[in-house]
Amino acid sequence: MPASVIDPLSELPAHFVPRSNLISRPLWAPLLVALIAGILFLGCGNDAARSNSYSGIVVASEFTVGINRFPFGLVSRDGQMLRDASVDVSFVFLGPDGDREYPSAPATYRTSETQTPHEHADGQLHMHLDFQGVYTIDAYRFENPGLWEARFEARLDNGQKVKTIPAGFMVELRGSAPARGDSIPPSENPTIQELEFGTLSTRSVETDDMHRVSVAAALEMDEPFVVFFASPRFCVSAICGPVTEIMDQARSALGGRVPFIHIEPWDLEKAKSNGELVPSDTMAEWNLKTEPWTFVIDRHGKVATRFEGFVTIDEVIGAVQDLL
Repeated sequence: MPASVIDPLSELPAHFVPRSNLISRPLWAPLLVALIAGILFLGCGNDAARSNSYSGIVVASEFTVGINRFPFGLVSRDGQMLRDASVDVSFVFLGPDGDREYPSAPATYRTSETQTPHEHADGQLHMHLDFQGVYTIDAYRFENPGLWEARFEARLDNGQKVKTIPAGFMVELRGSAPARGDSIPPSENPTIQELEFGTLSTRSVETDDMHRVSVAAALEMDEPFVVFFASPRFCVSAICGPVTEIMDQARSALGGRVPFIHIEPWDLEKAKSNGELVPSDTMAEWNLKTEPWTFVIDRHGKVATRFEGFVTIDEVIGAVQDLL
């Protein structure tokens, strides 16, 4: 089943532009369109038999020296997604003194099913069933800053080997977003006690339980909590809506034992009035350059785990339960 796509390509976030020395833009152009709106929304069955090769696409922008979560997809030139294959990834540091290959690691194919509320032109609210999937390596240590390459070895259930094309990405010595072990800003983000729900969230529901406390208030509780930045209505990456629903499902599955705090990344007044995407005060305070971002915070106010982009319910619940 063909993947859904969005247009125009010029609206895609800058961090999805490939390294020019690895894959040229003519090949990547259809892949990028498929990535943002299609790589996570699944059809039926694998399409490996129909495609000659699959390009690896890294679906996060920030990697730093140390331990990182590495999410990616495998997409054919015509936008077909390779799903639920057995994939091993080897990493190569493309250093000035030559390439240096590091040990490979197996990837896990993760999926989530959500119901995303969508308001139609007639004003009625309908629930759309979404299926999302992504490959992840949960923890991989990158030793050096600079340009790296991920090389993929993929096989189907029947043992058939699938031809793949590597993906390039950068590793920084220090990123912009709060990293594992960092103390987070004590943000005074507004809550439902101060403002109406519609000024706090672009989610198409009347209200939810993810705007009851500020980050600053949660820090005073000395208990774990989750903070995530996503805009269901004004999303650059096209996955904020599903991620927001995933967070609400994770909150419910945990029985409300920990606060989940939803923060819109953009200034909603400017976004609604003229479509201008200006970072909100809290997004700027956290120094985030992309969305969505999810942070699991420990009882000491430090980042225990962070997820950029798509994250599954199991990943979030697992990260929280590790702290409980």
